[in-house]
Amino acid sequence: MITSDIGPEELASYLKRSGWRRTLRGAIAEMWQAGPDESCSVLVPRHVEAPDFRQTVDILTKEISRLERRPPEDVRLDIARQFLDVTDLRAEGDDIDEGTISLHDGLGLFKSANHLMVSAAAATIHRQAYYGTSIPKAAHAHARRLRLGQTRAGSYVLPVISSARFGATPTYDDGVPQLQVESEDSFFDRRVLATLSRSLETLAEMTMRRDVTPSRSELIDSIGEGVSSELCSAVLDVIDKGAVSLFDVSFNWAPASPMPEDLETRISFSKEYARIVEDVRLELKESEAPSESVLYGVIRRMSLKANEESGRVTLETVIDGRRRSVSFDLDLETYRRAANYHGERRRVVVTGMLDATPGKPAAMKVRTFGPDRSVLTFDQAEQIGFE
Repeated sequence: MITSDIGPEELASYLKRSGWRRTLRGAIAEMWQAGPDESCSVLVPRHVEAPDFRQTVDILTKEISRLERRPPEDVRLDIARQFLDVTDLRAEGDDIDEGTISLHDGLGLFKSANHLMVSAAAATIHRQAYYGTSIPKAAHAHARRLRLGQTRAGSYVLPVISSARFGATPTYDDGVPQLQVESEDSFFDRRVLATLSRSLETLAEMTMRRDVTPSRSELIDSIGEGVSSELCSAVLDVIDKGAVSLFDVSFNWAPASPMPEDLETRISFSKEYARIVEDVRLELKESEAPSESVLYGVIRRMSLKANEESGRVTLETVIDGRRRSVSFDLDLETYRRAANYHGERRRVVVTGMLDATPGKPAAMKVRTFGPDRSVLTFDQAEQIGFE
């Protein structure tokens, strides 16, 4: 785990979430107190540039560890991951013993970590059954930003660390949120993990505990959830090429950032069903399903005429690094849900065929529409800051 990035925000977040309260605030430091006992107080530095910042953090960590009766290293790790999402890849098998794994199986696990993140990042940009050489450069760039934590004892666990520090969202004078490119970029890492969670959940539902390959309609639907041939290959890197009998992926969301909703926290794959995963991989590789764009954004305008069977929605989003408006039609049931999301000031995600020809109004033929589960409403996101 990364511990060198502890700063004032991580310290304040940990203390606040642990029941401490700020009693005094100065230009260079703060005093925080645990409960009514004034003797249970700690000095919290405010400037990482200060020469004694690290030393003060060490003293603070030891004092918290004494009061909480926990090892200092555990406290330090908890403070460090306040704005970090940690995805644990766990391999289990008879050949894994005392925190060690065979070189062959270990290489498969590390290879899988990269392939999982690249395939999920690609699916966050556009949905495709098989990417081949068309994986977006941004997906590879995302994987290069990620960090690996220390492996843990027992069943072999490999932690993958990504940022969950989100940019601020300003508003217009009437309180309507402004969509800014920089802020939207800060959500990409979290959106990748949300895509990964949902796609792995969908793949597990299609392949685990069944004896036959899923139907073609199931396969096509799964593409819309982020499943791809490359995702299947990443799972097979672990369960189909060695002695690993069980592979699971767990999502540990950053404590200080709004947590995704309606997502599984752990998804498991058994070697027993590797053949079904391989069948799905091959079917997706040969699939001719068209690529679909994925757009995240805020609903700006809605229009529903009398006696019409669909309503018109205009979404403000980011395309190729620029803020743009995209219009599309939704059936009445989906339109009503869109109205609810609009009222809740909630970001939404749309997949479908995008026509963003330069010089023309952008339009989309929508296949799926729903809330952006990777982040919560603007109102909830605004509550994570500290004075």
